[in-house]
Amino acid sequence: MTKDAGLTWQSLVTPEIYGFAYCIRQDLVNPDLLFLGTEFGLFISLNQGKSWARFENNFPKVAVHDMVIHPRDHALVTATHGRGVIIIDDISALRQLTPEVTAKAVHFFTLPPTVLRDPGAGGSWFGGQGQFLAPNPSTSARIAYFLNKRHTFGKMYVEVWKDNKLIKTLPAGKSAGINIVEMPTALDKPKSAPTNNRMALFGSLFGPNLLAGDYQVRLVKGNDTYEGSFSLINDPLSPYTTNDRSSHHAVAMKLYELTENLAYTYDALNDIQSQAASLANQSKGKIQQQLKLLSQQAAGRKDQLVFMGGDGYVNEDEALREQLSDLYRQVTSFPGKPTDTQIKLTEQMTNSVLQQREFLNNLLNKDVKTLNQQLIKAQKSTIAVKTMEEFLSAGQ
Repeated sequence: MTKDAGLTWQSLVTPEIYGFAYCIRQDLVNPDLLFLGTEFGLFISLNQGKSWARFENNFPKVAVHDMVIHPRDHALVTATHGRGVIIIDDISALRQLTPEVTAKAVHFFTLPPTVLRDPGAGGSWFGGQGQFLAPNPSTSARIAYFLNKRHTFGKMYVEVWKDNKLIKTLPAGKSAGINIVEMPTALDKPKSAPTNNRMALFGSLFGPNLLAGDYQVRLVKGNDTYEGSFSLINDPLSPYTTNDRSSHHAVAMKLYELTENLAYTYDALNDIQSQAASLANQSKGKIQQQLKLLSQQAAGRKDQLVFMGGDGYVNEDEALREQLSDLYRQVTSFPGKPTDTQIKLTEQMTNSVLQQREFLNNLLNKDVKTLNQQLIKAQKSTIAVKTMEEFLSAGQ
């Protein structure tokens, strides 16, 4: 390295580097950050070459012949022998590594905002043999932090909050050095009732996008908590306005909640049907008849909710579940404002789902409650139905 236009030179060779050196680049933002392409992979220095370390995060031990630091995308593009072009998508965290940072127990890095991908954006699925494509960047938001030593004992996890509401709990990276945790920018797919309708199954495969804005991060490490943040932004090139997106999100979330509400109603009715039928086989007299009637009531109501009589191919009819799923698919696959017809249908679906839930509540509070009292007197098992919270927490 020279700092006087070549009058004097200082060697950057250290014992960590081995193999022939092909190229060296100084970062465009942090002059202390150097990248070295060698015969045996990529080396990085955080202190202008006083010490080096080989970059091993998904980077093979191949010759790096050339490098370019992208001035807009904060990416390091490397040309390698035998593995083509390898891109380190974002070197923002490396740029922020300083002696002050590495002295801390935990430090959160500031990363560029994550751009939310509009639903229905599509992709290049059927490129020809002359078309060379890399995978699209991850749609997840990245949470990056530095640990000065590996976490070995005690709990450690990441919480994501927005507007004082817990959005997600994620497993934490526990290694010494830079850790990156990815946060999905869409909700989990809604819990849905079963169906033999293929389009209905497809319609409930994805959850709605989170809203753009600032999110708070809490890293819980043993008894200590460290706080950071990240941001989500809408695509600046998108034609959809903030009002359009707000309207879309409100309707999508309503349909999301209705889907899970209907799924719970179906699951609870299924429990009532199967448990009442099983108990009827173990009972006699009046209580047996009451249990059989209860099982039949639950089964009959289930048939109104979901179409399960088809073959999953030609015979694909619709009940409430399938109609709701189709509407949910239409709304969530387009990021703009829902149509007046879709908003009106959402209101109709709301009334229908709430009516079915009201039927279930009446069944639980009257018939099931009365029969359970009789079953307790007869010293038999009772009909047990999960709560909505238990149902949702049970996972997909």
